[in-house]
Amino acid sequence: MSRPAGVDRLVEHFLPLLVTAGDYALALQPAIRSDAAKAGPNAWVQAVTDADHGVQAFLEVATRGAFPDVDFYGEEQDSSRNARYFPAGADLKVWLDPINGTFLYRGQRPGWDIILGITERNALAAVISYMPARGRFYLAVRGHGALTGDRHCQRLEQFGPLRTRPGSNTCLTYRAPAELARLRRAFEAFDIVEDDDPARGIDNLNDLFTGRLDAFLSPHADLLDWGAIAYVVVAAGGVASGLAGEPLEIFANYGLRTTPLVVSTSPEVHARVLSALR
Repeated sequence: MSRPAGVDRLVEHFLPLLVTAGDYALALQPAIRSDAAKAGPNAWVQAVTDADHGVQAFLEVATRGAFPDVDFYGEEQDSSRNARYFPAGADLKVWLDPINGTFLYRGQRPGWDIILGITERNALAAVISYMPARGRFYLAVRGHGALTGDRHCQRLEQFGPLRTRPGSNTCLTYRAPAELARLRRAFEAFDIVEDDDPARGIDNLNDLFTGRLDAFLSPHADLLDWGAIAYVVVAAGGVASGLAGEPLEIFANYGLRTTPLVVSTSPEVHARVLSALR
C-alpha cells in the first residue's frame, strides 16, 4: 500500500527519476526525430520530439504508480495516454515540462532542462530543474530554500545552498520588442528567439545562477517553465515582478497560463531593469 504523499517525499522520489529521464533524452538526442510542429508563434514553441513524449510518459507512470492520490499535468497532455487516470482536483499536483527548450534539444544543443513543479492546493511548494548536459539540479522546496547539487544527489540534505549571481549586465527577453529596445540602453540585451546565437550559449534561465545572465523579461511568460524558474530565483535571492514592478500572485495561484514577468538576480538589478523600462 502506498504511503501518503508529502512535498519532501515527492521531491526525493523524483530526483533519481529525473536523472534517468535526462540520461534517456541525452541518449536519444543525436538521433532524435521531430514530431509535426505544435501550434505556436515561433519555432521555439512549435518544437516537439519523441523525447518530450517519452520523458512525460515515464514520469507519469512513476507518479501514478507510487502516488495514486496525486494529480499530474504535463506539457504534452493532449497526446498523453495516462492523463485520464490521474485524480483531478487532488490537493497535490505535479506539473511537468518534459523538455524545456525542445528547440535547443532538437538542434543538438545543451541548454535544455526538465522542469518539474509541485503544487499544494494550487500554491507552488517545490520546483526542480534538472539540466542533463550539466548533470546539475537547481531547485527550491518550501521550508528548505533554494538548493543545487549534481546528478548523484538523491536526498535534500545532500544539496548545497543556491544563490543568484548578479553582475553580467546581460538580459534576455521573449516576445517583447518594445521592452527590448528600452533595455538595450542600459544592458546587453537579446531576444531569446530573434537573436538566437548558439555561440553565445545563453539560452536558459538557470544562467541566473551561473553569473552569465542578470535578468529575463516577457509580457507572455508561460508559468510551466518561466514562472517555475522564477520561483527558484526568488528563493535564491533574486526578484520577480510584473513589468511595472507590481507583485505577482503566480506562486500562490499557479496554473496553466501566461503572465507578464520580470526576473532579476538581485533587488539592485531589478530596480535598474524597471528604470530602463520606464
